[in-house]
Amino acid sequence: MHHKLPRLYVNMPLQSKADIVLEAAQSHYLRAVMRLAGGAPIRLFNGRDGEFLANLEEIGKRGAGARVGACIRPQSQLLRRVHLIFAPIKKARLDILIEKAVELGATDLHPVMTARTENRKANPDKLELQMIEALEQCERLHKPALHAAQTLPALLKNWKDSPIMACVERAEAAPLAKALPQGDIALLIGPEGGFTPDEIAAISASPACTPVSLGEAVLRAETAALCGLSIIGAQPE
Repeated sequence: MHHKLPRLYVNMPLQSKADIVLEAAQSHYLRAVMRLAGGAPIRLFNGRDGEFLANLEEIGKRGAGARVGACIRPQSQLLRRVHLIFAPIKKARLDILIEKAVELGATDLHPVMTARTENRKANPDKLELQMIEALEQCERLHKPALHAAQTLPALLKNWKDSPIMACVERAEAAPLAKALPQGDIALLIGPEGGFTPDEIAAISASPACTPVSLGEAVLRAETAALCGLSIIGAQPE
């Protein structure tokens, strides 16, 4: 029945019998939305120490405190890193992209600025909050890392993390499912207007990149990201 309890991410160490001070927004959620009172059980996790039961010791308009109980889910080992490299898109669609990327197992999110990127002012603090909300809902233990935005040329020049599967529209390339390497992997998705010819040439020339196809249909940026992550998630780690 633990899965029915409210689940909150806390950015602090967790261990049995520790006292935790929750953030004001979390206190408001538990008190005003979930209608909980002192003594109510909740779940806490931090992406490092596993998931714990906890009991609210106090809850009010100014904040809430909780006493940590037993660990109910030990922290699992992260077997593979899945990097999503994406050009920020319009806010409503970016919200969907972030939420679903977390649900589908992306471990690292890399905003990249391309020639046709429309949303150049995506707030990293808001992206972080969206990631945490999705993380709390989907029962994942590992918190994805949000990396600083950089230009596409800089990313291609400095990339050393893993092979990049670059989704290039209308290019003669192998299907993503047939090109996947073993181990860590990165997925590169273009902006709403697609990559420019110069960017496609740079991607093709990069030793880190392998151009791949997601099929004949031209997909929206957020759809392409979710399609690619679904294909990666279906492959053995």
